[in-house]
Amino acid sequence: MLDSNTFINPKNEYYAFDIAPGFWSQLEEKIIAGRCKLIDAIEEEITQGNDDLKDWVKNIEKETPQDFIFKAKEDENVVEYYRQIAELVYGDTQFKSENKETFLSGADPWIIAAAKAWGDTVVTFEKMPPSNTMKVKIPDICKRMGVPYIDLYEMIRKVGMVLKN
Repeated sequence: MLDSNTFINPKNEYYAFDIAPGFWSQLEEKIIAGRCKLIDAIEEEITQGNDDLKDWVKNIEKETPQDFIFKAKEDENVVEYYRQIAELVYGDTQFKSENKETFLSGADPWIIAAAKAWGDTVVTFEKMPPSNTMKVKIPDICKRMGVPYIDLYEMIRKVGMVLKN
């Protein structure tokens, strides 16, 4: 279950489309095969720009006969876990109000809720924040919800991606 930063960071940094096309073709294969999941809320975030990433997703949509984007927002179990996450976030007095709103208005709670509902692991570059943080972060909410999370490199190894010529 891929967070938007697992697409955006590689695109902008070390796996740019022009220098690491093999990364993107292997990731596409894993997504189409269902080994890596892309949910609707993340797809909305990563296709907001007018760039190579948007083109890549739209090209997969055009060339793939099956719908490879999982409809988290339409799944009643996911919606129930989203509600639980919202209650958890709103109920935590440590988080600033604006940080609660920012977190809940984006894709982050949806990816956690979907992973919880479907028994998946969240893949993100976010790190566990310090205990006194006022920001809501994916690893913290994953931990509280009992959802495993890993970074992109661990996922690459788990799904058998190998970057070569």
